[in-house]
Amino acid sequence: GDKKSEVKPVEVKKEEKPGSKVKYDSITLEVFNSKGEKIRTVKQKAPEDNGISRMFWSMNEKGSARPSREKPRANAPEPGGSQVLPGSYKLRLTVGDKKDSTIILVKSDPRFNTPESTITARYTMIKDLQTLTGKAAQAMNQLRESKEIADEYEKKMKGEKRDDLKDAMDKTKVVKDSIAAIMDYIVGKDDKRQGIVRQPDPTPVSYIFIAQRYIATSKDPVSATDQRVYKQAQDAMAELVKRVNKFYEQTW
Repeated sequence: GDKKSEVKPVEVKKEEKPGSKVKYDSITLEVFNSKGEKIRTVKQKAPEDNGISRMFWSMNEKGSARPSREKPRANAPEPGGSQVLPGSYKLRLTVGDKKDSTIILVKSDPRFNTPESTITARYTMIKDLQTLTGKAAQAMNQLRESKEIADEYEKKMKGEKRDDLKDAMDKTKVVKDSIAAIMDYIVGKDDKRQGIVRQPDPTPVSYIFIAQRYIATSKDPVSATDQRVYKQAQDAMAELVKRVNKFYEQTW
C-alpha cells in the first residue's frame, strides 16, 4: 500500500535567534474594532511547556486607570473597561516576530431582547464615566508629584538648620496638609486597619463607581435612576476639579 506521510510538529524556540534581539518570552493579544482602531491589549508570559495554552479576552475595551495614593506600577497590565458593542473584531496574537490573526463576531446576549439603541446609550454613558475616572486618576498623580516636591524642599530646609527658614517651613507644611486633605476628599481617608474596610463618607470616586454599577448591570432602557446617578457622578467630578484647581491657583 501507499506509505503514510509523517506530520512533524513545528516548534517555535523561545531563545533569541543568532544575531537577533527577538524574544519569545511573552504573548501579546491586540483587539481591533471594525474601524481598525486598537481598543484592547492583553499580555502574558509565554508558557514554559509545549502544547495547547490559553489566554482570555473578556470582550471589553481598554479602561481608565483608577485614582490611587500609590505611584502607578511600571509595566502594569492595561486596565479593562466597558464591554464592547456587538460587532466584528479582529484579534491579533504576537509572539516574538510571529503574528497571526482572526476575525470574531460579538453578539448580544440571546437571553435578552435588548434594542441596539439601549445598548449604545448605556455604552456611551459608561465610556463617559470612565473618562471621569481617568481625570480623577490624573488629579491624584499631579497631587502626589506635588507632595514629593514639597517633601524634597522640606527635607533640604531641615538639613540647613537655619532659623530664617521657619516661615518657609510653615508654608510647606500648609501645602502638604492641603494636599493630604484633597487626597482624602478624592479617595477617602487612608485607613491603616487590616482587612476589608469601608469609607464612612462618599467620595467623588465612589459616586462614579456607583453610577457605573447601575448603568452597566441593566438591560432596560436608560431610566431616571440611571440619569440621576450619572448626573451625581458628573457633579462630584466637577467639584473635584474645582477644588484641585483652587489649590494650584491659590495655595501651591
